[in-house]
Amino acid sequence: MRTLTGSEQSRKWATSAGKRPWSSIPRHLLQSSSPHPGQVRYYHGDGRNVSSETEPSDLKRQGTATSLPTDSDPDLPHLNTSQNVHMTKISQKAVTERSATATCLVRFSKSRPWELLREGRGTRKGDVFSVARIAGIMAAKQTPDIIPLCHPGIGITGVEVDVTLVDPLPSPKDTDPSLKYGAMCVMATVSCLGRTGVEMEAMTATMGAALTVYDMLKAVDKGMVVDGVKLLEKKGGKSGHWIREEQVDPM
Repeated sequence: MRTLTGSEQSRKWATSAGKRPWSSIPRHLLQSSSPHPGQVRYYHGDGRNVSSETEPSDLKRQGTATSLPTDSDPDLPHLNTSQNVHMTKISQKAVTERSATATCLVRFSKSRPWELLREGRGTRKGDVFSVARIAGIMAAKQTPDIIPLCHPGIGITGVEVDVTLVDPLPSPKDTDPSLKYGAMCVMATVSCLGRTGVEMEAMTATMGAALTVYDMLKAVDKGMVVDGVKLLEKKGGKSGHWIREEQVDPM
């Protein structure tokens, strides 16, 4: 005697009851849920229904195309003609050798930092000069991540960071006594072969090194002041060679 399979047994039970296999299923569940042609319903991305009569062409006409201005303001290139901030387009600029040099001072508010550095003693965090130079180089490479409108991947070809100790200078009472306890002078030069300048990279390198000096010496002098951050010189590009007229050497 042959054993019936599960499907055959089900059909047998349904037939024995005088019903077809699907006759027990509610009729409304057997109706197709797909819309008929011409009754396609479209949806917006925000979930709102669009009437069944709306066609894709009508949806396109509901939005207005806006052309984005690409020209820069003649005075402030980081603004477009609509006075909105944008990243300056540099694709049409010539690839040239460019460089920039910046500097700043970390002025001491007491004699202890100068004494430690003059004696050649390091701090608990290590050699101040070496660590500050490395920090400046790293900062130059991270400039686009810090300054929003700087171009990434500009092709830096060199970074030089110099950190030197400035001896205390006796100051008359009627002049600025800011170097009474000495200072650290930071100078950074960044070069590249590209379509945009490296002024911001040079200044960022300078500040990165200066802040590292402060971090490593703050245990003995929390009153240090970082100031005099400025661009000294830039070369290359459409504007050519520029040099600051007043360069005061603190040393």
